[in-house]
Amino acid sequence: MKFTEQDERKLHEREAAVLRAVVFEFITKGKPIGSRSFVQKYSFSVSPATMRNIMFDLESMGYLKQPHTSAGRIPTDKGYRFYVDSLLDSYEFVTKEQIKVREELLRKEVQLDKMFSSISKMLSLVSRYAGVVLTPKPDFTVVKHIDLVPLDNNEILFLLITRTGVILTRRVSVSANLIQDELYQHSKYLTGELCGYSLFEIRKDVFERLRSETMNDHNKEMALDIAQLALAETDDTDLFVDGIENLLHIPEMVEKDQLKSLLRLIEEKRLLKGIMEKNLVNEGINTFIGEEIEGADVSGCSIVTSSYKIGNKTVGVLGIIGPTRMDYEKIVPLVDYTGKVVSDFLTKMSK
Repeated sequence: MKFTEQDERKLHEREAAVLRAVVFEFITKGKPIGSRSFVQKYSFSVSPATMRNIMFDLESMGYLKQPHTSAGRIPTDKGYRFYVDSLLDSYEFVTKEQIKVREELLRKEVQLDKMFSSISKMLSLVSRYAGVVLTPKPDFTVVKHIDLVPLDNNEILFLLITRTGVILTRRVSVSANLIQDELYQHSKYLTGELCGYSLFEIRKDVFERLRSETMNDHNKEMALDIAQLALAETDDTDLFVDGIENLLHIPEMVEKDQLKSLLRLIEEKRLLKGIMEKNLVNEGINTFIGEEIEGADVSGCSIVTSSYKIGNKTVGVLGIIGPTRMDYEKIVPLVDYTGKVVSDFLTKMSK
């Protein structure tokens, strides 16, 4: 997501270099940047007076601001946007972080709810911010096996296991008392007919086709009745968030406005879920800085996300929530790489 430009000149090479250095310094130190010490540290071949003029121009164009009249300058959301966009052109990923991502995924049980929880924890642990994962809708999962288990009061437990390890459970009430052997035959029939299809395909036309093929076969019709009742509900996506407490240790995140924004994201899961769902249509890496987080009235926060796929179909989003002063040079490639690993992992599991 790019910052909107409003008919303004492009930054000169020196201005761009200064801006990148200011943002990097502020991310690293968290303190306003003064011209004299900045010139000395970064060996710019200009005088402090010239540097003040450059910073003034960057401030006039909205890339920097002064928190107080006598203080140095800090980046604005627009300044961070320029810095992040320059990172997206080329970056390197730390090998150690790659190993952490892959090991964390492959060591866990092959159950998606546990895996997504592990991914959010891993993103939080490695980034030291908050990790978030929006799960796929079960509609995208492909059936591997179905079991029907008898319960009390003419109820049946419908168990559906998918190729990606998701286990869906539903209670279904039936009019007759079915014995175990009948349920075994129903399970065998449903597994044979529905295995290899996604839930979306099953709801869309597989049930209708099977109905036309099994007219007047009471046993098969009963099995289909149970399956249709169990799969009638459309499950929503789920959201895993881990490491919010990390943000409470960052000084600027507990200032009044920033804390209010952060608490709103924590308490209103629907809000964060909506933000993540918007990224289902955006492939690859996306960054949202401060006011760019639409519809959330969030200040002082940034979200870096990456979509992930099963095959060629985008099914979910993962990312990291942090301060606008987050370490983008580390976070952007971390999120990007994790999205690719998850896509590869889910695609292999679904085959």
